[in-house]
Amino acid sequence: MFSKTKMWTCSLVLMVLWQVQASGSESLLKLLAHNIKANDSDAVCLQCHAGVADNTMNFIHYPAGAGACSYCHVAKPEHLDGSNPAGSVSINRKAENCYTCHDRKDDKPVVHPALMDEESCVSCHNPHASNQKYFLKEESVPALCSTCHDVNTHGNSQHGPVLNGRACVNCHTPHSGNYEKMLLKPAKDLCLSCHNKEIQATNGGARTIPNIQKKLEGTVHRGAAGSCLACHKPHASENNRLLSAPWSTKTYNTYSDRDNAYAMCFTCHKTEMLKQTDFVTATNFRNDSKQLNLHWFHVVDAAGNEDKSRGRSCKICHDPHGAPQAHVINSTWFMNGNPIKIEYQTIDNGGQCTKSCHATRQYRRGN
Repeated sequence: MFSKTKMWTCSLVLMVLWQVQASGSESLLKLLAHNIKANDSDAVCLQCHAGVADNTMNFIHYPAGAGACSYCHVAKPEHLDGSNPAGSVSINRKAENCYTCHDRKDDKPVVHPALMDEESCVSCHNPHASNQKYFLKEESVPALCSTCHDVNTHGNSQHGPVLNGRACVNCHTPHSGNYEKMLLKPAKDLCLSCHNKEIQATNGGARTIPNIQKKLEGTVHRGAAGSCLACHKPHASENNRLLSAPWSTKTYNTYSDRDNAYAMCFTCHKTEMLKQTDFVTATNFRNDSKQLNLHWFHVVDAAGNEDKSRGRSCKICHDPHGAPQAHVINSTWFMNGNPIKIEYQTIDNGGQCTKSCHATRQYRRGN
């Protein structure tokens, strides 16, 4: 029969095994396989290098904390006798040395170039001690990444995950991964892992980012059917909404070819759709019997209003991600925070629209 001591020991081992597996930490085999201890020669090193494992630091790497210098360094006799010529101390900076204790980090298809460097792990991690978790060499993850990567995180619009919490590693794996740019998931899946709900955000005032995944369940904008990065910058932008080109959030604008309030839209769409004449091949939103381009009428001509600054914004009728009605047409838009219904139906060779601005109106194309 087991003694109480043996039973306690077995229970402790099982508990450690369960904790390691549950936390996804290094394999239990590697944690138990190495009993790193300082030897007699290491004591000589510490006579001169006592401050290497600074015990005032928040985190001390175990071999350094144990004074086991010879585990990573080999000092030749000429180093110890004081002459100390170049190369008298060998330093194993290669990742393979780290992998004797730590699980491999380069086993996924897309490997961080830093991990393929000659100095590999120690280009980012201090092998002795650090005030930062994971023995990082800089005070934060963004500061460390920016020593190699020139990523602009400043602008009129900034992406929250880049600035908060785990910062860069909210989206990227630091070692190796399965997806391009070392993303944790395919780009669109990664975006929708956060944008599958409403998010409270601030951009010149409090606003709510809508549930984008829900919008994609309706009629999907062709641009949004692809990668989010086709329209949005992932880190920061001088344009609102992290867009890669200007796009006005105003309900009304004066339209100008030279100062296009909807430049983002026209990275794909042609501005010819807003011409008053010669529009037959440029837009399907037209009434041929009246020779009227209805895009021009609403956006440029401000629906006939003398004040052309009342030109209707694209966003009144269309959602850039997805909407319940055909042609990505909203079922609701907001005026001073109040919901206004839009009812659109396709009809033979055209469509009809009912909204607060006007009663039901139809348009038909001649071909």
